[in-house]
Amino acid sequence: MSYTSLHRAVGLPPGLVTAEMLEQAVAIGLGEAEDLDWKKDADDVKDGRENAKDFAALANARGGIIVTGVREDGSERAAELLGVENERARSLVDRFRKTAASLVRLFIPAFKVYTVPLHTSTGRSAVVVEVPRSPEAPHLVVADRETMRYPKRVGTDTQWLGESELEAAYRRRFALRQDARSHLQRLYDELRNRSLQQDPRRVWVVVTATPTVPAPTETAPTVNPSVADPVMTEILNALPGRSHSLLRRHLPSPYPVVGLRRSIFTPSRPYTAFNDRAQVELHHDGSFGGGLNASSNVQIGTTLLPQLHLESAVRDLVAAAALNASLRGADGILQLRADILANSPVALAERDGQYDEQIDGSITLDGSLPGQSALFVTTEAPVADLAALPNHRAEAANRLLLDLTHQFAVPDLLQP
Repeated sequence: MSYTSLHRAVGLPPGLVTAEMLEQAVAIGLGEAEDLDWKKDADDVKDGRENAKDFAALANARGGIIVTGVREDGSERAAELLGVENERARSLVDRFRKTAASLVRLFIPAFKVYTVPLHTSTGRSAVVVEVPRSPEAPHLVVADRETMRYPKRVGTDTQWLGESELEAAYRRRFALRQDARSHLQRLYDELRNRSLQQDPRRVWVVVTATPTVPAPTETAPTVNPSVADPVMTEILNALPGRSHSLLRRHLPSPYPVVGLRRSIFTPSRPYTAFNDRAQVELHHDGSFGGGLNASSNVQIGTTLLPQLHLESAVRDLVAAAALNASLRGADGILQLRADILANSPVALAERDGQYDEQIDGSITLDGSLPGQSALFVTTEAPVADLAALPNHRAEAANRLLLDLTHQFAVPDLLQP
């Protein structure tokens, strides 16, 4: 979800470009910027390589949008909102998508193209290309059959990256991947050390997540404990009823307790540092950390973790992570991590009955024994797919669940 010079100029939060925004841009004569490019029309004579260069140049810089259908004056300022005929606009959407897929390497994550019907010109639309700052930069373009080059937008111009700039860009790509893993570890460590009460009676299921294209934090609202958080409200509405949702059972309220660059939710009132049932943290950049107490009881020195609780906790927390990232405007790939946190031996218990028997054939995990501690597991999926498609959220959660249950030597107990 874009937040560009256009959004800032018209005073709107991140989101899709609208006809009203374009009309205001023309009214104030908004000029091009490093993240904003006006185009009167796409040149049919070109084979798409110039378009590919524009797409890659934005991805290799700070990201931005290209709007086709706006005439500029001699100073690169928006002068007239012309649009293009609707049929041609739809054709350009298809053309731009194919160009990005065929002439840009690697493919740009979260690349988006759409039409904006114009109120002032019946039958005409603008075409908007959204290009996020890419975690996979540098992206190259196929200049011809034998030449590949790396463009980057600098101000309102496009330049080619030199050898030293390429070296720095690749270092950044690899550093970002390592940073993502480190970020997930930090989110987990913060929950474990600061928020989740640990004793032999409790087993926590913890899910952390971070998007490759963070949400803009400068537009995040102030956390207000007396007002229901709209993101948490959406999350709770998307979950099953309390009888099938561990998150809704432990944390039914959408009111945050406190927050600094995040909204924190816990059933503890007043807020205390350590919680015995649940803690969810919705970070303003689209990151997420959540822990649910999924243990049942203690049997002969072993804490039982019911399979049903494990499944509900992971599925609920994955859904919360995905919706938080999407609703706050993050994009790209959501990287997810799931942990089982306990400080005593843990056994997986039967899903039916009173949850008082260990599953036959399963092993007990004991964090005090080398090699026996429960390892974290990871997966990833596009933010847009996870947010829009519940079945994709279920697939991502099930990948984590299978890896977690395999640690107990249980091959497959997942249920719809």
